[in-house]
Amino acid sequence: MPQDNCDPPRLPRAFYDRDPATLARALLGQRLVRIADGQRVSGLISETEAYGGPDDQASHAFRRTPRSAIMYGPPGYAYVYFIYGMYFCLNAVAAADGQPGAVLIRGVVPQEGITIMRSRRPGVADAHLADGPGKVCQAFGITRNLNAADLTASSELWIEAGPGVPASRVVITPRIGVRGDAAARNRLWRFLTRP
Repeated sequence: MPQDNCDPPRLPRAFYDRDPATLARALLGQRLVRIADGQRVSGLISETEAYGGPDDQASHAFRRTPRSAIMYGPPGYAYVYFIYGMYFCLNAVAAADGQPGAVLIRGVVPQEGITIMRSRRPGVADAHLADGPGKVCQAFGITRNLNAADLTASSELWIEAGPGVPASRVVITPRIGVRGDAAARNRLWRFLTRP
């Protein structure tokens, strides 16, 4: 689907070509967009977590496997995986080609297609439609078939330039529920937008 000249520009590959923590911070306030059945769903990214490579025991790329190979680049691709036998999670691959890293999209503030999101998450208050990584994928209709989608060229899934988030509204904490050594558990790689 060609991009309308009035739409904000997609983030280019160079945007993703930075270390995971820097990308995680930079993605706050950018707009996640999903097109399915000709319908556009979008929202501003409000929470992220960074994941590295062999130096990060909490990361899928701590050991290179067929599943985590996508995290080794090139940057700007979607890494979608399934957890707990029930939820999909969306990541944006970070860093230079060959350097493993990705950013988990943990939360999005819905903007467009809210009726569609409600139909995918019935009975859920609007404030909670996409306020968790599994919820983001449910609300946006993101499944494993979008794994390895090129976020700079896909007609189904991409990230547009948004307003960003000023430093005064950014909260930085350790990541949630991660395993691994103390360094992995205490690394300040979760970024979220203060209301």
